[in-house]
Amino acid sequence: MSGCLDICYESKRIANFPSSVKPLILALVGLAVCWPSSLAQAQLRGGRTQRSLYADSVQLASPHSAQQGPAVHTASGERRVAIASSGASTSSSGQRAAVTPASHVVSAACDSCGDSSNSPLFSSNSGMSIVNESYDGDSVTDSYGACGPLGCDDPGCDACGCYSDLAPTCSSMACSPGCGPLMSLWCRMSVRAEVPLYWRRGMDTPALVTTAPDGTDADLAGELGQASTRILLGNGKLSETLNAGVRLTLSTPLGSDGRYALMFRYWNAGSQDKDFNFSSNDFPILARPFRDTSGVTPVANTQLVAFPGDSIGNISVATTSTVDGLDLTLKRMIYKDRFTQVDWLWGYQHVSIDESLRISSSTTVTGNVPGLQGNTIAVSDRFATQNDFNGVGYGLMSSRQVACWKLESMFRLGLGNLRRRVDVAGQTTTTANGSALTTSQGLLARNTNSQPFMDDTFVVVPEVGINFACMIRPGIDFNVGYNYLMVPKVAQAGQQIADNLAVNLSDPLVGSLDPARTFRARDYWINSLGLGVQWRY
Repeated sequence: MSGCLDICYESKRIANFPSSVKPLILALVGLAVCWPSSLAQAQLRGGRTQRSLYADSVQLASPHSAQQGPAVHTASGERRVAIASSGASTSSSGQRAAVTPASHVVSAACDSCGDSSNSPLFSSNSGMSIVNESYDGDSVTDSYGACGPLGCDDPGCDACGCYSDLAPTCSSMACSPGCGPLMSLWCRMSVRAEVPLYWRRGMDTPALVTTAPDGTDADLAGELGQASTRILLGNGKLSETLNAGVRLTLSTPLGSDGRYALMFRYWNAGSQDKDFNFSSNDFPILARPFRDTSGVTPVANTQLVAFPGDSIGNISVATTSTVDGLDLTLKRMIYKDRFTQVDWLWGYQHVSIDESLRISSSTTVTGNVPGLQGNTIAVSDRFATQNDFNGVGYGLMSSRQVACWKLESMFRLGLGNLRRRVDVAGQTTTTANGSALTTSQGLLARNTNSQPFMDDTFVVVPEVGINFACMIRPGIDFNVGYNYLMVPKVAQAGQQIADNLAVNLSDPLVGSLDPARTFRARDYWINSLGLGVQWRY
């Protein structure tokens, strides 16, 4: 309005013009003076302030400069003039805030986009600088601590003065001139990359490979229950060791008020591949134990892979375990104060758990066995499982930040469908006199249990996470995080082998259908402890 009052002053200068052109000149002067001032005030009230509204190097020699508002000192020592219509302003809560003298007012804190409409130092309703907290010079002196000078030229400081949220925000939708809403999502995005160490629940298996001291009778070598038998593999957990993986988190706010945000996360615990090999060079007696139910009374028995004077051979066991997941989450802020923020989480969640167990043996007959000398027998059994969870996740995420330190915690429950699939396959190849014969039956995987199995079940997947971050320089944070995830009713490969290893070798098959098809499921957990870096645009 002060600009509009200058029309009276300017009208004195045109008093000598002809009366026919005076109305036109007065109209042009009024448009030139009033329209920019009104536009600037409208922009300030709308919360979309622009850097062009400030004069970075203002000469206060003009007698009208004192009416424009208190001078604002930037971190670089320059002076900026805040446009004001009166000597006091009204805050968003309706209370009157006194104008701070120019020597004590700092520039409005803003992000790297040059926007300060969300700064606590700047009131977009009044269009002038107000101070709600205590500042000393150009640094913050409240409990956040001083992490550097405030001002639009410091990308490391936001409205809090030191530390931004999980996703940095431009306080308006336009991060730069000409940027639209989609571009603003990109320019305000934060990227967190971590390399966690994962440890998962291993698969339990019965005894798979046995041996015995040299000199043991062939009818008893390697049989379970014999005092001379030693278990080389099985009867415990497999694939339960640490494994390095990766976790990537992308987050960006939706809108200028920071109430909503979108977060995408992908994690991969890596493929844990384990191979176990046993050779008759190291163990003269090698056996694969089972319980033979082809007779009237079940008896302990073995497939002798290697025995001194009769045969040589080897046994290999290979296990694989792959776990990964992703989720797309909408965050809605439900509480916020100077130090704490709580968000409600809702979105899509996916977890995939795949395992396999393969047991292979190869035997070459070396003894004087009529019709079999020089023949080879290769037997393999494979058990594979797939578990895919797809559901909706609900939870809470809270963050607590003080100065350059931040603590985040998250709890979520995923509700949805778990699809489980089990595949069992066996094969035996016998090579005799140069010809090979292959059948689709192994030792533990036979035609009695090799039918594919698939079903769907409803599960609830809990997840807990905690992350500690420290800003090591503006825009870059160092993170240490722990995460726990549990998926119930998971089918693991090792659990699909019958504990008693009952095998019916009769051909044609008579009696009990052993090994019978079994399906077992249990709770599957995975933990991670990771180190990472977050880059905030």
